[in-house]
Amino acid sequence: MNVKKPAALKYFDMVKGESLTDKDLDQFTEEIKKICTEFPAQVEKLKSVLSKEYDKVYAIGIGDSLYSADSTKLNFWKKSGVQIEVLESQEFNNYYLDYMPKNSLVLICSGGGSAARTVESSFLAQSRGATVVAVTLTPKSRLTASCQNVLCYSTDNNCYIDGSRNYMGLTLLLKIVGIKLGLWNGNIPAAEELAIFDKIVKDMAIGFKACMTNEQLMKDLMKETMDQKKFYFLGAGPSMPLAQYGAAKFMEQSAADGIWQQLEEYGHEQYWVHNRREEPSVVFNICPDGKTVQRCVENLDEQNFLDLNTVLVTNKPINASFTGKAKYTIATDEFIEETDFWMMAGNIFARMANFYTEYIEFSDKRFLSGEQFVEHYKTIHYSQFSPEVAQYDIPCPDDQTIAERGAFGLTFNTDKTAN
Repeated sequence: MNVKKPAALKYFDMVKGESLTDKDLDQFTEEIKKICTEFPAQVEKLKSVLSKEYDKVYAIGIGDSLYSADSTKLNFWKKSGVQIEVLESQEFNNYYLDYMPKNSLVLICSGGGSAARTVESSFLAQSRGATVVAVTLTPKSRLTASCQNVLCYSTDNNCYIDGSRNYMGLTLLLKIVGIKLGLWNGNIPAAEELAIFDKIVKDMAIGFKACMTNEQLMKDLMKETMDQKKFYFLGAGPSMPLAQYGAAKFMEQSAADGIWQQLEEYGHEQYWVHNRREEPSVVFNICPDGKTVQRCVENLDEQNFLDLNTVLVTNKPINASFTGKAKYTIATDEFIEETDFWMMAGNIFARMANFYTEYIEFSDKRFLSGEQFVEHYKTIHYSQFSPEVAQYDIPCPDDQTIAERGAFGLTFNTDKTAN
């Protein structure tokens, strides 16, 4: 008997095969070209809003959406000349909002636009006088209904490594916003615009192709570590959110403990676990050629001394200092800048999590019961707002509706004039 899968669970259906093909690469590249061609025009429509002079600019999100903003913030700053403060939604709502200048721009980042805490951020920021712009992949959602200014591009899930769409899509959208700001304020010469977008397409194709080049290595590594339930991810600077993202992919896909740590802090904290427990842990050291190489080399020496399974995730040409330092090296075929290394890592970690999840036979084990499913969506999507914006709360539907629809069962006011 065929059992109809809940709408929310269809999001987790795998679309990529056991081995990636040139067709997959072409499909991904065409998707990126399309975004780089079409989305800038959307940003132009909000030029009067985005190009104003603000006292402070924030990017707010949770999960992959948070990591997206954090992954591109340094490049955003470099290209636009505008510094953004990236905050997790609850942190912003409960602790930073009271100190937010009224003349602030708040970018609310959310792939699906349905998580309660992020939508609450939109209402709270507006209630305190800030200008809010939603940056999302979903045109009709609780988030887009919450504000007048929306930047949305509906990416095609079939084009991405399974589990990477939200992160890769949102990071690219935010990067494009930063480029447009840079063009408007003269930080980027107008004559360079076309070349910049061409380079994005090229670099993102390099990032995707890294999954193909390193495919057998990643499969072998994940098979060799099937008995492990803990994976460590280290990064610094623009690679620190990549460590968070990598840890998240392993947790959400395979129920493994993904543990991220800032690269420098490893020796001060996680070392004290590895030096005594003698577990052959896998440690991903995320370090493209850049300012962190020497410290990463020192960490690798210590990890090898402890006989850990050291994995270096880097770019080519591989820095000579890394020679012989890692048991496994996963690298791009061509150079990608340190501040754009998410273009590779976002694919690599999602793909490895795909393999590991398949090998431990957890691909169809998102929830162990219908009750788990319902409780999860209640907690994420139907969480109550704070009293300040409680008038925008929505009623929690009955368990049967949630069981059938998940977040797709949300009902909300679409009349923006009422907000």
